[in-house]
Amino acid sequence: MTDLERKLAEALRGQAEEVTPNLDAAWAEQMRRQRRPHRRRATVWLAPLAAVLVVLTSVSVATRVPTPSDQPVQPALPGQPLVLAKPELPDRTTLSEADKPVTLTDFTGQTDTWTSYAAEFFDPTGRALFCVEALPKGANHGAESQFGIKSPSCLPLSETVVRTGYVGENGGPLPAGKAVYLVDRKVHALRLYSAAGDLSLAKPVGPLGWDTVFFATIDPNSPPVRFEVS
Repeated sequence: MTDLERKLAEALRGQAEEVTPNLDAAWAEQMRRQRRPHRRRATVWLAPLAAVLVVLTSVSVATRVPTPSDQPVQPALPGQPLVLAKPELPDRTTLSEADKPVTLTDFTGQTDTWTSYAAEFFDPTGRALFCVEALPKGANHGAESQFGIKSPSCLPLSETVVRTGYVGENGGPLPAGKAVYLVDRKVHALRLYSAAGDLSLAKPVGPLGWDTVFFATIDPNSPPVRFEVS
């Protein structure tokens, strides 16, 4: 091999050594570029999936069955239950008056003006009754000239603080929208509550026997069902 051939061979080997690293770097760059689309595709695929998961989670929370701890706490109802007996319709001629009646209110019938009274009577057995009757305004008390077939309407007395009571009605001896109660004489204030919690204040209008008569204006469509006293 001549000197010229030897120099040419050495030059070719040097060039080969310079080219080889560049090929390796180019190959590595190509592989890196090929891997990028996979990452982008994964990102494109994962984004909608994440959105779906968020929606499903929101629906799950919205439709979750409430537990007892989730239920709103109902406010305590004021007072105590007010339970009244059903009125009786005794024959007025069989009743004897136990005390002077208490005047409640005037109201207009079909033609005349009437006055409602609260009274305490004894029936033929000696049982005390709290009665509400209506008579023509200015008339003397007696068995005659009673207002309609529901006068008097009478109720037995109980041993509770509210002895008994009567809620006015159309055709009765006390007009609708009014109510009367016989209450222990130690009571100074009577507060009445409807089923919705609406308050009506009853006022004392006079003594009857050993107790006090309280009179109230109420909602005729929502009569009192609970009471408080003081």
